[in-house]
Amino acid sequence: MGGWECESAMYWLRLPWNWGRQVLRNGSDILRVLDILRLRPLPAGLVSGEHPWVTGLNPATGIPVWFDNVIYRSPSTDSGGLATDEQVLLANGRFLALRVRQSAVLPEVPQGAGRRMPHCINYMHGSSHYNSGLILLNDIADAYRHVNDGRFRLELCRFVREERREVLFLLRSREYESRDLAELSCCMRSHFHWFCNPNGPRASVLWGNKAPFPALNLITGHWADDVYSLKRAGGAERVVRPAIERGRYFVNFGLAAGRSRAIFPERLLAWVNHQRVRLRGLRGGMFFVDRRSVYADEIERRVSRGLPEEDRARTWGRGDAGSSIAACD
Repeated sequence: MGGWECESAMYWLRLPWNWGRQVLRNGSDILRVLDILRLRPLPAGLVSGEHPWVTGLNPATGIPVWFDNVIYRSPSTDSGGLATDEQVLLANGRFLALRVRQSAVLPEVPQGAGRRMPHCINYMHGSSHYNSGLILLNDIADAYRHVNDGRFRLELCRFVREERREVLFLLRSREYESRDLAELSCCMRSHFHWFCNPNGPRASVLWGNKAPFPALNLITGHWADDVYSLKRAGGAERVVRPAIERGRYFVNFGLAAGRSRAIFPERLLAWVNHQRVRLRGLRGGMFFVDRRSVYADEIERRVSRGLPEEDRARTWGRGDAGSSIAACD
């Protein structure tokens, strides 16, 4: 049926509301980031090198908290190429925890090759990996089937409403087309009123960055509850939220039954965002950081090797896999 595949009437009725509310929600998040980035910048050292955001360990158990914070996992298929849940959780958690460690050092690491991101962004990574509800799925098609299942969406919204946390989707397969990942993130943005960043091991897509495994961060805005707490006395202890209660969400969910690909509005949203990123030139999809300065060494190395200045997906060309990074960078 082409790009106008059948979808429920409620989807089309809610689409303008979701997109409009998302603009307001994302605008609010941007203003808060600018506040702690430029107006009242967060310094280094608000957490120590032994802080759970840096180690990833749950103080109550002494094991990585990521295993406790999985709120849903789809059955793993027998097809080859899928990583184990342990591999995905450890790679993603350690990757983000390392970013927090770069801001836990005093005197501070100068921004550049040793610390690409401002301190506030690194602290946001702490909230993302430690406090988020984690969802483990097989691949892009599996993610589409879940996101397009109304039962799944209702339960996910219940989780956000009750827990006031971010949501992080992690895929077991590292194989994907850049365009599919871009459109999946925009599928989420069409069903929910939250922004969604697509990250992964291949060339960067839209506003996303590199990650050990494909990861889609559904930004609910509750990261601010954690990061702003760091500004107050005792904040470093308060931001270490307890593990999510097991067996509370997605109980007896069954098999996902949604459609397995994007439809026209989602493809359009992905294309528009792709064009916006392209027009930014070397700034690319990094909204709060000037890539030309903090990645100057990497840009120089790539140019000296005859490569494009940035490893960014063309997105609308099939087979545009780009390069990849190690699973435990």
